[in-house]
Amino acid sequence: MKSGFIDLIGKARKNRGEKFRHQLYIFTVCLLLSVFIWSLVRLSRDYFYTVNYRIHYINLPSNLRMTGYSDSILKVSIKVQGFDYFTEEFIHAGNPKYTVSLRKIKIHSEDGNISGYLLTNDIGKDIKTQMNFQTEIYMVFPDTLFFNLERVAPRKIQRISSRPATGLQPKHDSLALNKVR
Repeated sequence: MKSGFIDLIGKARKNRGEKFRHQLYIFTVCLLLSVFIWSLVRLSRDYFYTVNYRIHYINLPSNLRMTGYSDSILKVSIKVQGFDYFTEEFIHAGNPKYTVSLRKIKIHSEDGNISGYLLTNDIGKDIKTQMNFQTEIYMVFPDTLFFNLERVAPRKIQRISSRPATGLQPKHDSLALNKVR
């Protein structure tokens, strides 16, 4: 078997005539055409693709501070066509980020502990509108983001008087220092 394969390679390496070059040209064109058609068929299919988004939280109410959160990565399962899948997987490969606004956070308070949650179905819809191609969002995991919160004491602002600078002079006399000899 090995000798037959080596003989075939040896015959192909020998300088052939015009007929062989013509047959090699036709074979190459047919091979490229078949690869192109195969690619079109494969890229026209629908694929299920999971994108992991790193989450950045903003717009927390001013009287609250976040002390913990349940997840920092949001997994979105989408259905895309082959060309879009190829584009996302190989050209735009990276770690995408998504900014989550906490304005609509639902807050619960029990025994002085404050917690909050946010449903992620609206986040999936926002991500779909940001994508450049047609997709169907099948699943967003986790379905709810949980937060541990604490109240922030309001800072008191010191009032600054609008009196002239002469009114701010010290009320007591300056001390005179005597040298001790």
